Amino acid sequence: MVCSKKNSRRWAGSSDQNVAIWLTIVALMVASMVVIGGITRVTGSGLSMVEWRPLLGWLPPLDDREWERVFKLYQTSPEYRHVNAWMNIGDFKQIFWWEYIHRLWGRLIGLVFFLPFVFFTVTQSIKKELRIRIIVLFFLGGLQGGLGWWMVKSGLSVDPSVSQYRLATHLGVAFLILGLLIWTILDLVAHRQKIGSRLQFYQAVVVVGLVSLTVIGGALVAGLDAGLIYNTFPLMAGHIVPPDYGDLVPFWKNIFENTSAVQFNHRILATFTAIAVVIFSVSFRSKKSEKFFMQPIYALLTVVTLQFSLGVLALINFVPVELALAHQFGGLCLFGTSVWALWSVSKGISLYRIAPAT
Repeated sequence: MVCSKKNSRRWAGSSDQNVAIWLTIVALMVASMVVIGGITRVTGSGLSMVEWRPLLGWLPPLDDREWERVFKLYQTSPEYRHVNAWMNIGDFKQIFWWEYIHRLWGRLIGLVFFLPFVFFTVTQSIKKELRIRIIVLFFLGGLQGGLGWWMVKSGLSVDPSVSQYRLATHLGVAFLILGLLIWTILDLVAHRQKIGSRLQFYQAVVVVGLVSLTVIGGALVAGLDAGLIYNTFPLMAGHIVPPDYGDLVPFWKNIFENTSAVQFNHRILATFTAIAVVIFSVSFRSKKSEKFFMQPIYALLTVVTLQFSLGVLALINFVPVELALAHQFGGLCLFGTSVWALWSVSKGISLYRIAPAT
């Protein structure tokens, strides 16, 4: 077995390989965290833990006395008083566990990131040009933990629901972390050979931007439960634009707080994203790019098709849990492939490949 000279490169060293494996594990854990967060939300578990103990709160209640304590804390929350007053401690335990797992997983990500980072820093295994980026990732991870509690607190005051603004911020930072991880992993394992034109680079930037905006729009939809209205497609109650789109004053509030407008905006952004991906893909096909270089382009086209279809299916079926989670996972995949495509046209994608011995 030898490495193909044309489309591959050997690892610069075992240190690059080890760092890439470490960051890949972290990226998979971050993606899992987003999915767990989605499960926590759709099961109504997100406000079940009303205290934040970032250092000491990693253990769950271990006896009946501790369960009684955390249940009494929950009983002081607006969600219990206005929504879940019927719950007994057994019902509470069912919603408690998903929020607990979500928080515990965040702590595990912190450990899996921090401990190897210290080791690789001491052994000087991280390239100087990547060191600052990884430090930024570390601080973003810490910020994300604080944002999670900031989001939960919005549902512990008067209104027993989290702020859609804070939910969108929390999700947006998670995607930013994931994007930086993917980009860094590619920098470590792939050949720096530019394959795209300047125009294709700008097209890829537009695609990533539209995907990101669509994800944020999806967070607003989730925060307002906007997927539970206008469950028809492509029209909304017989209209392209819902009649109540501009009901709120001032007008800008409709973009973030009007459930009809928020759903419409998400639809439009998703449509523009799909169109942009098709145009981007066609621009590569017209240049007859090498088949191997087309891999992220084909992946992007496939994922955007599946994701758009999942969104429509979730909407017309009144957002069942399974389709809602599949749609959120599809958003992760779409964002990841769009970052891969952008990286490809800016630096190249000749990944490490093994060719048969000659």
